Amino acid sequence: MSDFHVTTFVNGKWRQNCYLISNAQREVLIVDPGSDPEAISELITELGVRPVAILNTHAHYDHIGAISGLMQKYQIPFFLHADDAKLLKQANLYKILFETKNSISIPPFGEDFAKGPEDLNVAGFPVRVIHTPGHTAGGVCLLIGSNLFSGDTLMPGGPGRTDLPGGDKVKLKDSLQKLRELPEDYLVYAGHGKPFMLQEFWKKNDEQ
Repeated sequence: MSDFHVTTFVNGKWRQNCYLISNAQREVLIVDPGSDPEAISELITELGVRPVAILNTHAHYDHIGAISGLMQKYQIPFFLHADDAKLLKQANLYKILFETKNSISIPPFGEDFAKGPEDLNVAGFPVRVIHTPGHTAGGVCLLIGSNLFSGDTLMPGGPGRTDLPGGDKVKLKDSLQKLRELPEDYLVYAGHGKPFMLQEFWKKNDEQ
């Protein structure tokens, strides 16, 4: 049984999942906040929790648009893998290509997952960081309690896309092999879509 409670907030054109992971002390980690800082702040107030950090699985623009606003409002750190630093800087270029000309505020690169260790203590939250390049170069999956936050590496319909900026089909295959070593009883919270069990993901994709 998990010691954490997960609240999902879906936002943006691409229906991206922002996750709020709270503990018994009513502190909360924000994973992949997406594009609506005002609505996320309202939800945080409604839940009566205190944000302590922002963790991003990768730096595609639909996952990062709310970071600057939340960092400023709550004075909290932002974690990302260094291999996505370039993608972070170029987020508005890709937003123009794929969506609209309305720019987002790019946050400064913050705490680097790449510096390790794999097992982090983030303001009292135990977080295991698994580098899973393929969807992007700096993509990570985050183990928090009995939950796996997979970003766009594992999706309800299968592995993430590799035809977007930062994608690499060979690296994604290696990352999937790494994730196969995990116990299968994790509940997976992906960057888009509904949660699913890890064992269901492998069974579904082994049958295809």
